[in-house]
Amino acid sequence: MNHTTPDSYFDALEAHFNQLAVAVAAGDIEVLPSLSEQVQQLSVNLSEVWQQWQRQGLANGVVTQRVKALAEGLQVVRANLLRRAMLVEQALNLVVPATVEPTYASSGTYGSGPKASGRLPTFAA
Repeated sequence: MNHTTPDSYFDALEAHFNQLAVAVAAGDIEVLPSLSEQVQQLSVNLSEVWQQWQRQGLANGVVTQRVKALAEGLQVVRANLLRRAMLVEQALNLVVPATVEPTYASSGTYGSGPKASGRLPTFAA
């Protein structure tokens, strides 16, 4: 992409990001890899020119607000991805019970037994 203005970078990034958010919310797994790759590439391109914009005075308050809005949207997409991952994991556990990992490690009897140290403690009254 050979954009020169901040608006053109952000317009392209926001368009792909919105498509990614819709795909995650809808659970469309076929387009997620390509959309994720496009958003990642656009983000890398944006980070590469960000310092140049700051030197040229193009990184004003509006640009900063757009970056913050994208960061907040990314948190929502991440939360939706985590929800989807949990649903997939629960479905896998129902279909293949052997994949269930116990929450706590198995430990045998309750509490630990006495430890053999070779010393016999004495009690004094």
